[in-house]
Amino acid sequence: MNFFPALVLLLPQVLCADSTFQPLGSAFKYPVATFQGFSARVAFSNLTAPRGITFDANQNLLVVERGFGITALTQVTSPAAGWNRTVVIESPDFTQGIQIDGRNLYASTGSAVWVFQYDIATKSVATTPPFVLVDGLPSDGRRTTAVLVATAPLEDPDPLARDSSTGRSTIRRFPVPAPSSSGYHFNDGQTVAYGIRNPTGFAFNPNAPRDSAKHLFVVDNAAELSANITKFSTVFAVSNPADELQHVQYAVENDNTIPPPRFYGYPDCATVWDPQADPSNVPSFLGTHKGTQFSVGLNQTRDDVWCSNATNNVPPVLSFEVCAT
Repeated sequence: MNFFPALVLLLPQVLCADSTFQPLGSAFKYPVATFQGFSARVAFSNLTAPRGITFDANQNLLVVERGFGITALTQVTSPAAGWNRTVVIESPDFTQGIQIDGRNLYASTGSAVWVFQYDIATKSVATTPPFVLVDGLPSDGRRTTAVLVATAPLEDPDPLARDSSTGRSTIRRFPVPAPSSSGYHFNDGQTVAYGIRNPTGFAFNPNAPRDSAKHLFVVDNAAELSANITKFSTVFAVSNPADELQHVQYAVENDNTIPPPRFYGYPDCATVWDPQADPSNVPSFLGTHKGTQFSVGLNQTRDDVWCSNATNNVPPVLSFEVCAT
């Protein structure tokens, strides 16, 4: 792959392989509920703001610890059953995005997607300078994700997210390898979706039809309902709107066959999680159900009817209980 080298001074880092151990059996800080047939247990405690995860070919779990760096968690049986935590790269600049493709370790900062040469045996990266695959990401937003690059809003609510050209709350695609040694600028990417507030996880459907379209599933953290909108009460906003799983389909053939990106709701539309959260003060949702699309009331033309039309707003394929922050 051809990428262009970047000054290491732009990404202060310490390359090391320090390791710590945690035995199995640690308790959750808060109760965790699981669906029937599933279980959950703590792998490692006291991580620094863990945001992004991926597995390498040896099933080491690589974690972006925002504000600290990238670490690798490995299941071990000695000195007891548990997990070893190895520091792969120590740098405060990583935000969330992480992926591995062979020896290439992709990780995002607030303004770029970096590529490191990763050694799976030692869980470390080469001392040679990393390369930039994509630069020019909006650096004043909240978080970014690679290698499909996603951006979050500048503020909540962010009206710029209504426009796919602004790069706010969008997902853009950058083919690898880059067509030249100069890599990409963020504006060069193919926008595949917009109006997805805070895309925090990507997964492709391995069983999708073998056609020219890609089938991408995206976890999206919903926005908080504004206290300035009188149709919602504080009690209702505790459990609404729902977080979402979006299904994004996009073409990867010749440019003239690529359809315009579709809009996924943010900042105008949201998803009901608990319609009975506050029946006395917010009775308008009684009779609706989980997954119902509704308007948050920012724009008079984008009302409940507009948001319920899938031509205007692609609804999620699954809704989740709202993330507590």
